[in-house]
Amino acid sequence: MKRLRSKGGFTLIELLIVIIIIGILAAIAIPMFLNQRDKAKVSSLKEARHTIMVGVSSYATDYNDAYPANASKATLVPTQIDSAGWPQNAWVKGDILTDATTEGNLLYATSASTGFTITMYGKNAVVVAP
Repeated sequence: MKRLRSKGGFTLIELLIVIIIIGILAAIAIPMFLNQRDKAKVSSLKEARHTIMVGVSSYATDYNDAYPANASKATLVPTQIDSAGWPQNAWVKGDILTDATTEGNLLYATSASTGFTITMYGKNAVVVAP
C-alpha cells in the first residue's frame, strides 16, 4: 500500500528550527542596536561641543581675545552660532549648555579670559573624552 504524501508545506520540526534561528539572531542584534544608539548620542554631543567651541572662538576673535564668561545661547546667538543650528541635548530635551552634570550636557568654563574648557557628560553623567 502506497502512502499518500503531500508535496507542499513544512514539518513542525523545520518550522521550530527556523523560529529558533530567528530568535538567536534577534538576541544578538538587539543589544548591538541599543549600543549604537548610545554611540550616536555621544557623537552628537561631540558635534555640539565642536559647534560651541567654534562659537566661543569666534566670540573671542570679535572681542579682542576675551572669552565670554557664559557661553549661553543668549551670548553666542545670532552673531557666532545660528539659532537654528544651536545644539540640543540628545538624551533629554532642553539646552545643551548647563551647569548641571546631567547626561547629555556640556559644562562651559573659562580660565582667566585666556582659555576655556567644555566638559561633556554622557550617559549616567560620565565625562566623555574630547
